[in-house]
Amino acid sequence: MSKSNGVVALSLALLRSSRAASDDLRAALERRGLRIVVDESLAQFANGLRWNQGHVDALLLDLEQAEEAEFVQLDALLERVALPIVFHDGQIPADDDAWLQRLIGKIEDAVATRASEDAAGLSLAEPVPDQAAALRCWVLGASFGGPEALKRFLCAMPAPPPATALIIGQHIGDGFVDVMAGQLSRATAFKVVPASDGALLESGRVYVAPVLERLRIDAAGRIRLQRDSERHTYLPAIDRLMEEVAHRFGRRSGAIVFSGMGDDGARGSVAIVRAGGMVWAQDAASCACDSMPNCARATGAVTRDGTPEQLAGMLAEHLAATVPVASIRTA
Repeated sequence: MSKSNGVVALSLALLRSSRAASDDLRAALERRGLRIVVDESLAQFANGLRWNQGHVDALLLDLEQAEEAEFVQLDALLERVALPIVFHDGQIPADDDAWLQRLIGKIEDAVATRASEDAAGLSLAEPVPDQAAALRCWVLGASFGGPEALKRFLCAMPAPPPATALIIGQHIGDGFVDVMAGQLSRATAFKVVPASDGALLESGRVYVAPVLERLRIDAAGRIRLQRDSERHTYLPAIDRLMEEVAHRFGRRSGAIVFSGMGDDGARGSVAIVRAGGMVWAQDAASCACDSMPNCARATGAVTRDGTPEQLAGMLAEHLAATVPVASIRTA
């Protein structure tokens, strides 16, 4: 941040798709006192970090007319940068003052949240030693229509992903977790098990979160189940599960929001992205109910959409092409 006339001015890196017309957006932001210290395309960024992240307060991603190849570049960006990230899809003109003020508010909130975390000495992910040090963890969140979508997704995965554990958060009645795990385990190539207290997260395994207990992950990468005293609209609370994975795994976290009613997973999607991870969602056309993925999309956190089969292919390709980073940022 810099000061002008005693007022703190935020410094932004504006990263855009190759076809995005960012000049109007940049001019509008600068008129309101923000400093654009980097303005380049995702393709240029993919060639290497040529700027000092210490001089940038946040990333603003302009994804207007972005192409599939650029979303691959975006995935690489999310794994390499530990800065607050705000998404802009270019659908509303930069001369709309009310919309622009909301965008600036989102940027200020993202920077303030990161600053408060740093000031409090909080880390987005604490160190995970030895066997869990390079493990990645993705949350699969679902509700109404979710069991079928999850089955399609897991069946379409060509093989268990390397160095990755998957945790399912499915709104389901208490007592049906074992049934669901058994059905998915028999129907897919994965070993799907109910999450149990003390179990070590393992690569290639799928865990089903419990309904009445809160799933936590300790510094050794072990599952800890705690009685949840809070009241939640949905059980299990997918937001809380995503926030836990974001906290523990940071940039090596991810989530896919599948078919479901309500908005559970929207807040968690923001937590995943702020931690440096990525969020995808099932497309509306293939959902039995598109409320949950639509709410996640409305946050600006979702960078890819597709049918369960398409998402499986994209995830398999992404995980095979990226190498887990063993070290995690700490406060």
